[in-house]
Amino acid sequence: MILLLIGIFGGILAGMLGVGGGLIFTPVLIFLFTDSLEDPLPWIIGTSLLCTFAASLSSVRKHVRMNNFFKKDSLRVGAFSLAGTAAGVAVVQSAWYSQTEFSILFSGLLFFTAYKFIFKKKTVIKPEDAAHDENLLRDGSLSTPQSLAIGTAGGTVATLAGVGGGVIMVPLMTMLLRQPYLKAISISSAAIVFISFFGWGQLALGSPEESGTTAYTLGYVDFGAALPLIAGALIGANYGVYATSRIPKTYMEFVFGLLALAVAARLLWRVFASI
Repeated sequence: MILLLIGIFGGILAGMLGVGGGLIFTPVLIFLFTDSLEDPLPWIIGTSLLCTFAASLSSVRKHVRMNNFFKKDSLRVGAFSLAGTAAGVAVVQSAWYSQTEFSILFSGLLFFTAYKFIFKKKTVIKPEDAAHDENLLRDGSLSTPQSLAIGTAGGTVATLAGVGGGVIMVPLMTMLLRQPYLKAISISSAAIVFISFFGWGQLALGSPEESGTTAYTLGYVDFGAALPLIAGALIGANYGVYATSRIPKTYMEFVFGLLALAVAARLLWRVFASI
């Protein structure tokens, strides 16, 4: 029941903030797998990417229904993300990438996300100007170099940290490329479908030396642990997409930012306490 509720919250984040939900799923799986497995890292990342895949797939479906889907940009960013995803999976399965490096990287992403959501000054845009800019950019497309940079960065970070990659792709599109927020979320959600599917698919082909926490596993993916999170994510993503136009996103950003700070502090405490 607890995993189901966490999945709902992660799904809402996926739909509302375009972060794929992995920033919620991964910490839960860290605490679930770390104490029961000798080498939990591939299990954490593989299972988290499976959960993220389900949440983002549901989000994309809702964006399509709301006519907020950018096929050309999404396919480009998604296709370019596969190279970064493959490289990230190779690093995850290497001997030198341990849970210490993973925890530090993931905590860094959480601190960055918290800063972006809580402390960074928001630009106030008049409604009529925002609508004009969004309509103008809707007819255009990201250039090939821009799509390459966004996709590669998102795919690499996603598999190294067990997240969808939206925490990198959305800021790149909104802050650097000045894309409308809703457009960036839509493209990010679609790209995360590519990243997470390719990522967990590769890890599902692995040959772990130990069993997962449940009897329902494939490679490094624990379906038994993932299914409650996925069920909740599918429910939550539906509400998250609709909430983007109904609830001020600053409220959700502030709450998630505080949660990100707390989780990052907890992860770093565990790392340095074990040294």
